[in-house]
Amino acid sequence: MLRTTLLAIALSFVGCHRDPKPTTPQDGELPPLPPASGTPVGYLIDSSSQLKLRDEQIEQLKKIDTSLSARNDALDTQLREIERPQEDPEQAPKKGEPPPKPKDWAPGATPVHTTSDSGKLHEAKAANNRDALQKAFAILDPDQQTAARKLLDDRGITSPGASSKPVSNDAAGVPHEP
Repeated sequence: MLRTTLLAIALSFVGCHRDPKPTTPQDGELPPLPPASGTPVGYLIDSSSQLKLRDEQIEQLKKIDTSLSARNDALDTQLREIERPQEDPEQAPKKGEPPPKPKDWAPGATPVHTTSDSGKLHEAKAANNRDALQKAFAILDPDQQTAARKLLDDRGITSPGASSKPVSNDAAGVPHEP
């Protein structure tokens, strides 16, 4: 019994002697989190060293990003009011019983009730993003635009001037030739 206790104490000291070092992405790796501002222009600002942006370009991009963020925040507020999770009638607590546990604790797992108004708000947000990216790309040099296109395409964001991806219409998922 004493040996087991001593062994457990010794192992706890050996196993917890230091914290792991934080990891940072290497050149060419995608960052683990979305941009600080939550906008597509934020990716460009976050990757300023990779894109070799000058100070005046960064300042102009920050102004565009701030404006875009403010416009999208207003739309997001409206979307949160419209798109509420659907109520599940089975989840209503019964008299004298503790409340039931949800089926899934994951965020966003509950179906969301969407309307035509919410679709219009999503379209407006996408238009805001497109307009802001066009303004941002006007600031960038041609070589910076090429690098920015690749950066955004890697994250699934359509950049200005990028060719649209082919859409598949058959069951096999093979894209049609343009």
